[in-house]
Amino acid sequence: MYLFQTQAKALDNVIHRPRLWVALMLMTAFTISHAADAATAKAPCGNAPPGSVLDDSVRGAIGSTDPVNACVDVLRSPKDGPRRLRIFVDGKQVLSNHSVALGPNDGGVNGDPFQPLQINHGSLVVQNSGGGGPLTWTETWHLTIRNGQWIVAGWDYDATDTHSAADDGGQFDTSVNALTGEIRDSYDPPDDDDTNTKPSTRRICKLPPDWRSPSISRVATIRNTSWRCDAQLGKPL
Repeated sequence: MYLFQTQAKALDNVIHRPRLWVALMLMTAFTISHAADAATAKAPCGNAPPGSVLDDSVRGAIGSTDPVNACVDVLRSPKDGPRRLRIFVDGKQVLSNHSVALGPNDGGVNGDPFQPLQINHGSLVVQNSGGGGPLTWTETWHLTIRNGQWIVAGWDYDATDTHSAADDGGQFDTSVNALTGEIRDSYDPPDDDDTNTKPSTRRICKLPPDWRSPSISRVATIRNTSWRCDAQLGKPL
């Protein structure tokens, strides 16, 4: 009886070993393929300067009326200086910018502000988030191509300040559509502020004509300008 059991076990091993081998081979092939896809997705779009570090890259169609297949990457210098955003079309670099993607030391106490790149609805989305203490903030840039020009399609700035309303705390949100020229601006006081004397506000106003569809080269100036709907931007709609 023992001999028959031993022979049966050996036969069972012979039958199941190929299945196990095939399964292992498939798992290995999937792992290698997945790793290759990930490496490809994060490869730089073109030659990178010596010593630079690739922080992120993304590929896809940018533009709504006449989209182009673009490759976008962000490089970081070895000394953690300003990041360099590059856009390539058909293997040729068509744009380089050091203002859109903030550097590792530009996020404040909360650390590196740079967030992963995205392509959404024909626009490249570049986001930075930072802050520290009572203040946290996020800025979002929507970049696209129109009539052969690389432009800022819009930008958003959201901030939360946990101070009381009397000390200018609350939630601030500003969203600018540079294609339509519409600015939406809102403020909400802190929810737990019993001494609040400031009401929530929702305002819409128009972007000045000379800031409609601005060049990406103007990002630094946009960042340092207030776009809240006040007297500077004309009478709210």
